[in-house]
Amino acid sequence: MIRVKQFALLLGDVVLLYGALFLTILGRYGRVNDGLLRAHLGPFSVVFIVWLALFYSAGWYDLRIIRKNLVLLETIIVTLLAGFGLAIIIFYSIPYFAIAPKTNLAIFTVLFAVLAFLWRVVLGAIMKTPRERVLLIGGSLDAEEVVRHLNDNPAIGFKIQSHRGQLSTSDVDSLGDVISNEGIRTVVVLETEQNKPAVAASLYKNLGTGIEIVPFADFYETVFGKVPLGELREEWFFENITRRHRGYSFVKRGVDIVTGIVTGAIFCVLWLPLYVAVKLTSHGPFIFKQTRVGKNGSLFTLYKIRTMYERNEENDWKDSDHYVTPVGKFLRATHIDELPQIGNVLRGNISLVGPRPDFVGFFKKLEGQIPYYAIRTLVKPGITGWAQTNYPVTASLEETRVRLSYDLYYLKHYSFMVDLLIVLKTLKTMVTAAGK
Repeated sequence: MIRVKQFALLLGDVVLLYGALFLTILGRYGRVNDGLLRAHLGPFSVVFIVWLALFYSAGWYDLRIIRKNLVLLETIIVTLLAGFGLAIIIFYSIPYFAIAPKTNLAIFTVLFAVLAFLWRVVLGAIMKTPRERVLLIGGSLDAEEVVRHLNDNPAIGFKIQSHRGQLSTSDVDSLGDVISNEGIRTVVVLETEQNKPAVAASLYKNLGTGIEIVPFADFYETVFGKVPLGELREEWFFENITRRHRGYSFVKRGVDIVTGIVTGAIFCVLWLPLYVAVKLTSHGPFIFKQTRVGKNGSLFTLYKIRTMYERNEENDWKDSDHYVTPVGKFLRATHIDELPQIGNVLRGNISLVGPRPDFVGFFKKLEGQIPYYAIRTLVKPGITGWAQTNYPVTASLEETRVRLSYDLYYLKHYSFMVDLLIVLKTLKTMVTAAGK
């Protein structure tokens, strides 16, 4: 349901992009003919591809903001200003394009901004009432989290119509009536209840009603984009993260090397102004070294631009923000402080995308306090990652458990598409932070 709505938003944007272009040509020239269409369709289609990637990175397809009109309007305006600048660069840097439509581009951008905003307002109104009624069977803290989140975010598209905790015999016998009377389309079952023969038999009898039966862990992932730690057993790891990805790992290493060379060149250009800014605002080295935990628990030396006043950063979580320098706040928010890690990428210590590499002391402590924590080292750590983009703050033990749930989701869905989404999310963070 979430993916369907996000695809509807994307498809609507594609239609509106070409529709706004058609209206721009008609309004500017009073007609639309083959010559005008040929002159505009090619160049603008290139711009549209770039813009759609920009839209995603800016959070246009996050259903949680679709009904927050002020946030939505601000997001659209800021994104399209950036898109306008990119379009100008595209038009003037590609000699093949026979047009440099400054006026048309301005008219088109304003027109599309209005249409995109109205499209989301209309779709938000349509999505106001959740259409997918869900029967949730089983009780746990994770189940309660799902109920609260869906109640607070109806635009996601699911409504917990009925929540049955630990089922009694009479509850099991009445499942058919609940499904029929409540108009249930999806039944989500926790493993503790699903493994009970009586529950499985009762649900089996109701398959003819057209219901979809979804394991709770899968439903939780759909809603949050993370794994429910409380529902995991060793068998889950055997089924979900023991597959080898040799082909993609080889491709990913190639991408790391190429991107590392390009980014390294950028760092060489920025090195002097960054050095001056850091050294003038605080005492200490420009680049500092840290021992971190890499793939399969191996140790390596990580390089970063110093963003804090001198201290022992491995001590604890407490008051760490107090030690961040004014320049360091900007460098952290934009991830510029991580540019020296390109050296680690080229050496193969880390990848561009992967779980955050831990301090050695932290890792040993957390390994003993959080079940399955060491599993996150099955892949190379990264400069950015699924956990970093979805839940960047880890200031306590409990928040680190949440971060682990995102890391395990990444291990399960390890692929090019997930890495691409992470890169786009990271670009959004960098652009947003730089604009503040």
